[in-house]
Amino acid sequence: MANHPQVPVPSTPLRILCLYSDWRWTGPAEPVLQMCRGLRDLGHEVLFACRAVPRDVRHAEENVPEKAAGYGLRVTTEFALDRYMGVRATLHDLVALPRHLRRHRVQVLHTHLSHDHALGALCARFPGRKRPLLVQTLHRRSVPRDSLGYRLTLRGALRSDGLFVFSERFRHEYIDRFRIDPHRIALQPMTVDLERFSPERPRKPMRPEFGIPDDAVVIGIVSRFQKYRRMDTFVEAAAQVIRERPQTYFLLLGWSGQIEETVVAPIRTFGVEKNVIVAGYRTDDYEDTLACMDIFSLIMPGYDGTARAVREAMAMGKPCVVSDIGMLPDIVEHGRTGLVTPLTPEGLAQAWLRLVDNAVERQTLGRAALDHARAAFRLDAAAQTVEYHYRTWLGGAASAREAAGAPSPGGRSSC
Repeated sequence: MANHPQVPVPSTPLRILCLYSDWRWTGPAEPVLQMCRGLRDLGHEVLFACRAVPRDVRHAEENVPEKAAGYGLRVTTEFALDRYMGVRATLHDLVALPRHLRRHRVQVLHTHLSHDHALGALCARFPGRKRPLLVQTLHRRSVPRDSLGYRLTLRGALRSDGLFVFSERFRHEYIDRFRIDPHRIALQPMTVDLERFSPERPRKPMRPEFGIPDDAVVIGIVSRFQKYRRMDTFVEAAAQVIRERPQTYFLLLGWSGQIEETVVAPIRTFGVEKNVIVAGYRTDDYEDTLACMDIFSLIMPGYDGTARAVREAMAMGKPCVVSDIGMLPDIVEHGRTGLVTPLTPEGLAQAWLRLVDNAVERQTLGRAALDHARAAFRLDAAAQTVEYHYRTWLGGAASAREAAGAPSPGGRSSC
C-alpha cells in the first residue's frame, strides 16, 4: 500500500499559481493537470497558466489549454511563456508575472518546465520584497549530469524552495549529485484517472477493427515514435516472437513525423506487416484499444519519464513488459506487476514469450498491477502529498524569514 502523508484539515486555502510553458499535449501535461485538479478539489485557489496555442496550429490537435479547461481548472494564457526566450515575450512576462503575483497575493508559485522555472525564479527571488513559495517539479526521464546550469537552478541563485520528483531512487540521486538538502526535495506520487481506466467499465470490442483473431495474444505499446524510442529494437524483438508464436499480434498506438523511418520501415525490413499493426493516434476509442491488449510494453520512457501509458495499462489490469531504463523499473516491479528486461531484441523477445506462453502468469501479474495502481496512483492522495509539502515548506520559509527579520509570504506578494 502506498505511504502518503496524513494532511491536517487546512485552516485557509492556499493561493496557487501553476506555470506550464507549453501548449502541446505531451508527457508532463496530464500529471500537472491532475495535480492541479486534486489541489482544487482540496479547496485551494488554483490558477493554471500555460502558453496559448499558436494561430497556425490546426484546431483538431489536442492541446493543453483545452485539456485544462476540460479538467474544470481556471486557465489563463496571459503570460507569453516563450521557451525560445524572445525578447518581447520575455520582457512582457517579467512585467506581467510580478504584477499578477502582487495583485492576487499568490502564496505558492509552482513551475514545471525549464523556461517557466527560470521565469518564476527571476520574479519570485527579486531582492527586498515579499515573495511566494517557489516550487518546481522535475519532469525528466533521467537525473541530469552535474553542470553549471543545473547547479544554478537546483541549488544556486535560481533554486526553488521545494522540489518534487517522481521516484525515490531519483530523489536520492539528485541529493547525492547536486548536494541538495533532503528536506527540500520530496516524492510526488504518480497519478492515473482510475475511474476512466477501470477494467470494470464496459468496452467496445476493438480486435475486429484491426483484424486480430479472438484467440490471439496481443502485445501493445503507446508511444510517440521518434528515433530515440528504439522502435527498431522493438520490431526486431517482435519478429523473433512471431517466428516462434505466429498467433501473437503487436498493436502500436501513437504517431510521429518520423513514423515512416522509425516504425514502418523496420516492419517492412523484418516482413511482419501481418502481425504488427500500426493503429495510429487514438482519441475517442483509446481506452477500448488499450483494453483489447493482453500484455502492455514500453521500452523507452518519454520526456518526463513517468510513462503515463504504462500506468494507464496497469490501472486496467495489464501485465507490463518494460526495459530497465529510467523510472520504468520503479513503476513496474519485476516478477510482481510485470517483467523488466534489458533493452535488447533477445531480452524483450524472451520476456514477451514467457507471458505469451503462460496465461496464468499474465493474469497474476495483471491483478497485482491493478492492485498497485489503485493503491499508488490515486489523484486525491497525490494532491494531499503535494499540499503537505507546500505547508511544510511554507512553514520553513516563514521561520527562516522571521529569523532574518524579513516578512513572510502570507501578505501581499510581489517579485
